[in-house]
Amino acid sequence: MKPSEDIRLRMLQHRHLHDLTYRLPGSAKRDLIIGFKEWKRIISRKTIEPTFIPKSPCVLVSTSNQKEIAEEYISANTDHQALNVLVREELTLSDFPLKFHLFALRISLQCLFDSRRANLALLIREVVEWTAVSDFISTNNTTEFFDFTPFEKDSNALAYLLMEEGIKVTKIPSPGPLTGHHTFMIADEVVLSSAYQMEELPHFEHWYVKELLHWPPEQYLRYAHCYSDAPLPPKNTIGFYSHGEWVRKKSGHADFGFGIQENELFLLECLKTFLKKHTTFQLIVFPHPKERSDSEFQSFYSILFEGTNTVIAPVEMKSSENFFKVNIGVMAYSTLLFERLALGYKTFIGTNFQTSFPIEGSPLKNLCLSNYETFEVALFLAHEETEKEFFNRLGLKNYSLKEFLDQKVVEIQK
Repeated sequence: MKPSEDIRLRMLQHRHLHDLTYRLPGSAKRDLIIGFKEWKRIISRKTIEPTFIPKSPCVLVSTSNQKEIAEEYISANTDHQALNVLVREELTLSDFPLKFHLFALRISLQCLFDSRRANLALLIREVVEWTAVSDFISTNNTTEFFDFTPFEKDSNALAYLLMEEGIKVTKIPSPGPLTGHHTFMIADEVVLSSAYQMEELPHFEHWYVKELLHWPPEQYLRYAHCYSDAPLPPKNTIGFYSHGEWVRKKSGHADFGFGIQENELFLLECLKTFLKKHTTFQLIVFPHPKERSDSEFQSFYSILFEGTNTVIAPVEMKSSENFFKVNIGVMAYSTLLFERLALGYKTFIGTNFQTSFPIEGSPLKNLCLSNYETFEVALFLAHEETEKEFFNRLGLKNYSLKEFLDQKVVEIQK
């Protein structure tokens, strides 16, 4: 963290201490002893010895429930069938040296006075995880590293350290906008999974990447079979795909950005007005999993849509497996937006609260609904069109999965 002439290091230092993180709740920014809490958490973390296959690539995921998805995804898009998957929340050391405790003490004391205390405190956890990853790679003679957690604020630091050791680093962001977490990137390869991400790249000055890979969305293999012979969506049906922002805010989660909560509330009000005015339409609400566990979940939607033809999708009806259940999908923001478009289904975005998404010049601008009048007109026009007519009219051809995957690898110069 010393001053450096290397622009990559200066960017890395700044972003590491200022980027948004979800690993701690929003209240951590006001918690003077958060450093001491992080220190205690990491030395109390239980040791879980990972199984390993010598010389096979190493894969990093956030939680254990992502292991299977990561293995399937990488195996399907590369020649690697044997993978070593490490889970961030399980990484620790068998022994903590004195210099680590001195480092943790220094950071914990700094957190008492520094407004960047949440990001600083996480350094205590992160250096342990970096060490565990580096030790695992060295011990098992691994030369490739796949990062499924590039949204974490320390991802570039870890990539820099591994690349300095001669390890090839491939990062795998989600299909959503790169702007939220990835305007600065250090890696050998980056996997892109939506046309919108290609539109964003010219706006990023600090991407230190050699190649871009085009892969389908990371969950695609899990729902592709549902669309091999899918029926046409029924007319007069609308789907609302929730990001669950009202629950996240109530739980104290950090703000995701993109004005999601404001735009979700705008869409819900538009839908309520539309359904009361046009009673032949039915709405299916696809809740976010976080909502279903909230005690106010049912009453939130039943009160809001009282007197309308609205149903809540049952828990077994997974959103990504049932895009064909509704003719038109609306949402404020979700990776489901890009998955629906990739499979060729009509979709709109609520943008009453103006943000940087979508960027100027993107065809996604044609999907934006910012007031009730445009909402009503857009839904009626789309209702009368076929999927092909909808995509052609709004310039969305490149968003189909087949078009996007035509170019598998792109070399870039930085």
